[in-house]
Amino acid sequence: MRIKQTFTKLSLIAMFGASLAVAPALSYAEEEIALDSTAAVVNGGIILESDLDRHTSELMQNYKAHGAQVDELTARRQALQSLITRSLILQLASGNGADIPDMQLDSILKQTALRNNTTPEKILASYGNISEAQARQKFKEDYLINEVRRSSVRQRINISDSEINTYAKALKERGSVEPMYHIGQVVIPLSSNPTEQEYRRAQANAQKALKDLRGGANVDEVAAQYAVNSQSADLGYLPETAIPLPFLPALIKAKPGDVVGPFRSAVGMHILKLYDVTKNAITPVKTYRASHILIKTSIIFSDEAAIAKLNSIMDDVKAGKMTFAEAAKKYSEDPGSAVQGGDLGYQSLDAFDPGFAAGIAALSVGQYSEPVKSSYGWHIIHLDDVKIDKDSLNAYKDKAASLIFEREFAEAVAYWERGLRESAYIHVIDPELVRAGAGIEMDNTTSSQPVQNKDGKISQGSVYMN
Repeated sequence: MRIKQTFTKLSLIAMFGASLAVAPALSYAEEEIALDSTAAVVNGGIILESDLDRHTSELMQNYKAHGAQVDELTARRQALQSLITRSLILQLASGNGADIPDMQLDSILKQTALRNNTTPEKILASYGNISEAQARQKFKEDYLINEVRRSSVRQRINISDSEINTYAKALKERGSVEPMYHIGQVVIPLSSNPTEQEYRRAQANAQKALKDLRGGANVDEVAAQYAVNSQSADLGYLPETAIPLPFLPALIKAKPGDVVGPFRSAVGMHILKLYDVTKNAITPVKTYRASHILIKTSIIFSDEAAIAKLNSIMDDVKAGKMTFAEAAKKYSEDPGSAVQGGDLGYQSLDAFDPGFAAGIAALSVGQYSEPVKSSYGWHIIHLDDVKIDKDSLNAYKDKAASLIFEREFAEAVAYWERGLRESAYIHVIDPELVRAGAGIEMDNTTSSQPVQNKDGKISQGSVYMN
């Protein structure tokens, strides 16, 4: 049985600081200071001006590094959109009512570092000039956001066996090289159910962007006029198998420097600039044969209890009271592998939950892991064997499934995040940012007061300013 990538229990520290609930009333001057420090209200959470300033500065530096000239208002709008989306996902995580204890966070940090060939200290240092506690909180939030995205979007992506087999054959037949495309992208956003007016506006903007790019304009600068997130328009080098199918025919025919599109997707219209095409050596498929014992957690069975139970089981295994396979059959809560003594067969790391995969990657053949956390619960893993399979079709199926998933994942995430924004209550404080479109999709209405329905309640999806 494969340990699939899902995430069912999530939480994080409350969005509000204690100071927001201390004083029963504020003086006029104090209220002005409090309002000045708030950039936006997102459902029940807030985005602080200081965080918006910091993120805007980072974006401006990023654009400068790419040689793009973007005005501060555009960068600030993108920064706020990014922070709004981040806040919404973290609120969704918090609503699931769990937490990542410090011990588990330490384990995730170590596993992440091992998988990326670095150290926990370097990961935390990458968050910049902030305290270790702040860096750990940022890492926790990033981990939760990634897990919520994957678990929420994965169920929307259906990959058939025939698709996997077709790509597996293509990977195998391609041999040792695969085309790599260095691409820049401009996305003209469209709401989930665009009106005719919205669609015509998007078409007009797409044609303007296309004309600007073919006239030599910087991709980052053009993208900044229409972007719905704060990421660079430079997508870097992507393997052919990671590029959405509707884009491929035009890219295959294009030469470096060409601009192609627009292409329609679920999130809008895409225009692509091809910077370069190269060949990339395909890494042989490395597969791992592992066995495991899974103990699940619940409201009444904590992480600590699961870890204690696994340690007790391993004490019996090490004492010779039972074999690992016997223990798996008796105790493991993974029914698919328990009957096989915990044996998962040969799989690539891509087939496993990220936490589980990191646990396997840290082992040598014949070694047992310490308790490892995945989205399913806690595991003890035994690494039975490692081999490199260059020839069989099965060796490429997991890689093919992963590539197809990643191809569809980015578009599905953008569509899902837009749905979060459209269904949220977002109050942007700065009128200039509201006029610039921060926090809203294309034609959402803004007003000087909250939009109310016939029951007097704030309408979902409304965005208003002071």
